Amino acid sequence: MAALDATGARAPYSNFGAGVDISAPGGWTQDGNPAGGILQNTIDPETGASIFTSLQGTSMAAPHVAGVAALVKSAGIDDPDQIAEVLKKSARTMPGDELNHYGAGQLDAAAAVKLALQGNLNVRHFFGWLRDNGYLSLRFWFDGGAVALVPKIVMVLGSYLLAWFLRVYVPVSLPLVGGLVMGSTGLFFFQGFYMFDLPQYPFRILGSSIPEWGSAVQGSSALNPVFASVLVPFVLVALLLSYEGWKWFAVGAALGVAACLAVSAIAAPEMMGLGSGAIARLFLVINALLCFGLASLSAKAVHTRSAS
Repeated sequence: MAALDATGARAPYSNFGAGVDISAPGGWTQDGNPAGGILQNTIDPETGASIFTSLQGTSMAAPHVAGVAALVKSAGIDDPDQIAEVLKKSARTMPGDELNHYGAGQLDAAAAVKLALQGNLNVRHFFGWLRDNGYLSLRFWFDGGAVALVPKIVMVLGSYLLAWFLRVYVPVSLPLVGGLVMGSTGLFFFQGFYMFDLPQYPFRILGSSIPEWGSAVQGSSALNPVFASVLVPFVLVALLLSYEGWKWFAVGAALGVAACLAVSAIAAPEMMGLGSGAIARLFLVINALLCFGLASLSAKAVHTRSAS
C-alpha cells in the first residue's frame, strides 16, 4: 500500500513497486509542518493522555482503506477477495505510473460503494434496507396520522356499530364498506408510505380519513374544521344519493366520519382555530351527531324510495 500526501501525489517516504496494490491518504508533515498530516486521535507517550495530533505514514493510509472496505461490506459484499477487487476496480487510475507508485490507483470511497451496489440488490438486501430505514416498524406505519392505531381501530369498529344501529335501512355492500373506511380511518397504512421521488400527496390523502384530508394537504397534525365536520358528508350525500352504485358509499362515509369525529372528540386532537379544549370537543361532538343524523335520514330516504 502506498501513502498519498495532501495533494494526492505519492508521499516521498512511501514505498512503491510491485508490492503496492492501492494508494490512500497518508499525509506528509513536510519540515515538521503538521498541516499536511492526517489528524489522529492517539495517546500522548509522555503524559498518557488522549490527544489529537497530525501524523504521517502508510499506517495512516491503511485505516482509510479499511474504512472503505467496511463500507463495501455494508453494501452487501462479504467475501474479502471480492471486497479487495471492488477497491481496486473503483480506484482512480493514475496515468504514466511506470514504477507503480499508486498500484490500482487512488482510493475512491464513493466509487467503491457505487460499484458494490451494482447488481447486488436481492431480497435480503431489500429487507435489510427496509429494516435499517424503519419501514418494518409498526410504529412507522400506524403512528403517523392525527390519531394513532388504537383510536383508528375504534373508529372503524364505531362506524360499523353505527351501521348496525341502522341495519334495517342500511344493507351491507362494498360501497358502504368503502364509505365507512374512508370516512373513519382511510387507508391509514399509506401514512408512512414513501416511494422515492414520486409526489407524496396522493399517499397522504389515501392514508387519511375524510376529516384528516385538510391536515394531510396542509402537512399539519391539527384537524381542519372544514373537513372535520358534516360538510363533506353532506356534499357526498347531495351528489351521490340519486346514483344506485354510489349512494351507499355516501351513507357509509357519513357514518365513518361520525365515528371518526366522536373518537377524535375523546382523544381531543388539536383543531385549527379552535385549539384542543372544550370548544374543539363540542364542535366535534355536534358534527358527529349531525353526520349520524344525515346518514340515518339518507338511509331511510333510500329505503322508502326502494319500497315504493
